[in-house]
Amino acid sequence: MTVSSISRILMIPCVGIMLYLGYQTHLDSHYPYAIWIVIPLILLVLLYLFKPQIDYWWHTKYPLKVDKELKSLLKKMNPYYASLIGDEKEKFEYRLALYMEGRAFKAVGHEHRDLPYDISGLISAIPIQLTMHKKDFLIGDIDRIFTYKHPFPTPQNQFLHSVETHVEDGVIILSLEAFNLAQTAPEQFYHIGWHAYIEVFLQVYKDDPYKLMNFANWETIKEISGFSQTDIENIVGIPNQNPLVPLCVLYFTHREQFKDKASSAFSAMDTFFS
Repeated sequence: MTVSSISRILMIPCVGIMLYLGYQTHLDSHYPYAIWIVIPLILLVLLYLFKPQIDYWWHTKYPLKVDKELKSLLKKMNPYYASLIGDEKEKFEYRLALYMEGRAFKAVGHEHRDLPYDISGLISAIPIQLTMHKKDFLIGDIDRIFTYKHPFPTPQNQFLHSVETHVEDGVIILSLEAFNLAQTAPEQFYHIGWHAYIEVFLQVYKDDPYKLMNFANWETIKEISGFSQTDIENIVGIPNQNPLVPLCVLYFTHREQFKDKASSAFSAMDTFFS
């Protein structure tokens, strides 16, 4: 049997001990062991506060399995995953299960609710592919992914936009409308999911991308994808984008066009990401 949350299981005896001690204290106000109720209470608080870390540690030892339906969906919608075989495929699935368990995916509306499993999986496949050659596939402390149905305003950017990242707070915010369009037709729509993860990747790992900078211009980006600076900034919704980010995005979403139309830049990307 797969244990999905070891922290919840550990909470059960703590609750049982608390109830027992509380009941005995109710029967006898001078019950000599009443003070010991503090210990399971403290343990419960610690288990609650560190639930994600405890469960993540457990799943590194006893990993969850990726749902068969999600595997089937990824095979249809993620060419990279569909191309994997053997140990590389197992590595991808192992990391994907851990990533999904260790991160919070929330749909924002009138209230925050859990994002459906399949959408969480499609989003999670991006950082897993991005970090297949990295030891840290969690990308630092980026542990909360919030989604809106449509473009959204935020206190930092009080106008409609489709993607926003905050490395210092460990947050990525996405518009599902823009994400789904790119996920379904990446040739036609710029991928804001990849944009978000490339943006945080470059900040978290701090690998020096100086060899890529000579290629990071809007002319090369348009030559590869047909997307102009205006096209991309309209989709992202935030002006003055660093062209290095969309250039890196295209390395993953438009590989054949990239290799064909900007081979030198493609080789530099190969070296940087591999």
